[in-house]
Amino acid sequence: MKIKTKWFKTFHAMAMVIWLLLAIPGLTIWKNSIPFVIVMSIWANVAAHFAAWQSARSEDNSTPDDV
Repeated sequence: MKIKTKWFKTFHAMAMVIWLLLAIPGLTIWKNSIPFVIVMSIWANVAAHFAAWQSARSEDNSTPDDV
């Protein structure tokens, strides 16, 4: 079963936004914990979803599946 690239684009774009929003409590509420680890974890998730989102976008410009 094929999953549409539009779904992947939407999923990764929304996941990236959610992780960016989690950076706010990560830097304010959780500031007494280990901030460097928090920031790096959030950044890793944002970067991974951004890369996956860009990859899903590039599939739209590729050749059709039947070729």
